[in-house]
Amino acid sequence: MKLKTFLIEHLRLCKQVAHFDPFHRPRGQRTFNKIFEVGSPKTGTTSLGNAFKKLALTRKGWDPYLYEQCKRGDFTETFEVANMFDTFVDGPWHDFDLYQELDRRFPGSKFILLERDLDEWSISHEKYFSADINASGIPPAFLIRNYKEMQKQIIAEHLEKYKNVKAYFNKRPQDLLIMNVCRGDGWEKLCPFLGFSTVSSSFPCDNKSSAGSLRVRHG
Repeated sequence: MKLKTFLIEHLRLCKQVAHFDPFHRPRGQRTFNKIFEVGSPKTGTTSLGNAFKKLALTRKGWDPYLYEQCKRGDFTETFEVANMFDTFVDGPWHDFDLYQELDRRFPGSKFILLERDLDEWSISHEKYFSADINASGIPPAFLIRNYKEMQKQIIAEHLEKYKNVKAYFNKRPQDLLIMNVCRGDGWEKLCPFLGFSTVSSSFPCDNKSSAGSLRVRHG
């Protein structure tokens, strides 16, 4: 009963955020269904999410509860929540090869793959997720123990994921945007991809460390 009550409350809060955004852009003013970020953590997803907000699109970001549900193989509530928002960044949306099922369930959607220099990404990923460092103080459940021993595997899985995403959209280049916000990609790429006029304000560049690299939340 407690779990059922939690599920109901979780969905209620998601609906509240999605349906009562005063800046929400009506569906009739856009040519796509939804937008899903499908890359890896530590690539600038917070900046992208804030860019969506500037474009008056509702967004759903990192959700540890849905992530754990998906990790157990239960995607039911994740797909329910996906009905409620325009845009999605971080986990679980870019995890578990979920993009393929999201593509089937939400035809006409757009997908964004955030790239980052591999060495820079690897350093940032280790600082964030290594249990020996845990520079950002994330919950222990999401830390990676023995990170150094697993680093080659982590990098290999990251590269394989990006290769698979690009292969999946190979014959549909109009549906996949590849951006590197850490290297300065911004409105000039995002707005034409979405069919929007270019925004005059600066593109969000959030969670920078003192070294100048992006420090995003879980994603």
